Amino acid sequence: MMHQEELLSVLKRGLLFRNMEDGEILEALEAIESHRRTYPKRALVMRDGDLMSQVGVILSGNLHLFHIDANGNSNLMEELGAGESIGLLNAIGGYRLHISAETTQETEILFLNVSQLLRNNVLTAPVQIRFLQNLTLAVAQQAHRLTRKLEDSIRRSTRERLQDYLSDQYHKAGSRTFSIPLNRQDLADFLFVDRSAMSNELCKMRDEGLLKFDKSKFELLIEMPITQEEPDPNQ
Repeated sequence: MMHQEELLSVLKRGLLFRNMEDGEILEALEAIESHRRTYPKRALVMRDGDLMSQVGVILSGNLHLFHIDANGNSNLMEELGAGESIGLLNAIGGYRLHISAETTQETEILFLNVSQLLRNNVLTAPVQIRFLQNLTLAVAQQAHRLTRKLEDSIRRSTRERLQDYLSDQYHKAGSRTFSIPLNRQDLADFLFVDRSAMSNELCKMRDEGLLKFDKSKFELLIEMPITQEEPDPNQ
């Protein structure tokens, strides 16, 4: 379990504790009865159909959020790492989960009882109000990400989806050479495309001189069109 200084450093990466001093973060954590839990690799953190009254913040490790359809096909919805949150919409709205979350390595999560804060308390403390403002922005950010993913899934070709994903990884790395956190099957699931069709498209892009790749390592060549990054106004 990480020390307090490391904990605060991770929490400051996300929107939930944006513009809050260390003392204010600790005060907010006490008000919302936070607690930490560590999960081993390949552990289910939450299941489709569960009620989730708490927001989880990943302190270390990695989560895959996935949905299994009626035919038993697993669709990777999102890949989350340290500093990112899970369960925002469910904890605030009281909705049942329609996805499951599994760790890909040992993962520590901080759980925040936001349901109690929203439903049982009169918000008068400045720290609580500031946290609630940040929580609202975090929900809006999550809804925006889901909307963009929906748009990509219904409008774009396999090549366009690959281009957008690789462009996003380029912007995160700040370099045309980077490694992605997904294997081929996970990437196909995440993009909602057939794995064979995706692999064929990657080979075509390589043969056209757009990129090079070796397993999870990619290099985008000069000819590779990079999707412009959409800045987040709340970051």
